[in-house]
Amino acid sequence: MRPRTLLDRAVDLLFPLRCAGCGAFDTALCPACEARLQPAVGPGRCGNCSAAWDGADFCPRCFGWRELAGVRSVYEHAGAARALVHRLKYQRYRALAPLMAARVAPLAASLPVDGWVAVPLHRSRERDRGFNQAELLLRHAGLPPAPARLRRVRNTGSQVRRTAAARAAALAGAFAAEGPPLDGLVIGLIDDVITSGATARECARALLDHGACRVWAVSFTRASLDLSAPEAPIDD
Repeated sequence: MRPRTLLDRAVDLLFPLRCAGCGAFDTALCPACEARLQPAVGPGRCGNCSAAWDGADFCPRCFGWRELAGVRSVYEHAGAARALVHRLKYQRYRALAPLMAARVAPLAASLPVDGWVAVPLHRSRERDRGFNQAELLLRHAGLPPAPARLRRVRNTGSQVRRTAAARAAALAGAFAAEGPPLDGLVIGLIDDVITSGATARECARALLDHGACRVWAVSFTRASLDLSAPEAPIDD
């Protein structure tokens, strides 16, 4: 783990840890607020992509997802879970990563995966942010790394407020795998949130091109897109 810097300590003093749900001090997520989070697994969720779905079989959101063996997420991207994602990613509260990773780790470990990779940021965005939130989750979850890694070869900019179709077009060919071949390996992909699935699918395509036989994606939250408005801009 990276040693804590003076900047980290200063952030803690200026912005003390507060519950993402109710604002209580000295905790990132109090027990009462955690109990109200919406699980993204089990009844009422798509068995393939973890989105909210009460119908039979898989939901229409993931019918075309040929690159992924499946998506598993811990919580619905709402309420305190959404706030945690935003605080880590946009407000740079790196202290939240261990808590979030601890929820991701059991779900990830339940999958038949040989090694894990994090969804990468473009080097310019990672330099501006100071870290890659997906890499933090992977590191703190203690999952075995894959022999190869992903690299973002093209800066696609922020995907916020783009429609699902626009995200898919912008991310096409944006990732490449590098390192030893993944011949015959099942690879897991870690991210903080999965929304339209475009990023996970493009990452999976790069891993499959590098020799992986199957790719699973796991995230802390899953945003269940409104099927009645498929062209509406996505906020997260």
